[in-house]
Amino acid sequence: MRIAVAIDLPPTATYHRATIDAIGHAAGALGCAVDVDVRNTDAAGFDDLSGVDGLVIGPGSPYRDEPAVWNLVRAAREGGLPLVGT
Repeated sequence: MRIAVAIDLPPTATYHRATIDAIGHAAGALGCAVDVDVRNTDAAGFDDLSGVDGLVIGPGSPYRDEPAVWNLVRAAREGGLPLVGT
């Protein structure tokens, strides 16, 4: 399973670390492996969510690229991709 996480601050920030760890704990409880793909909101490559099984948008508003975040929400909604916003 591959989960994309959109954040702006370093993934080592306490709340981002907790989010990433929670994904790992949930996968462990379900007995599946998870690949957590962490990217900045303004990173190239979020245009294509193929191969992603779920999307998490981490805290951090205002985002560096707020329109990109809204595009991610729209793409998840329209594509039937599970989405969690923290």
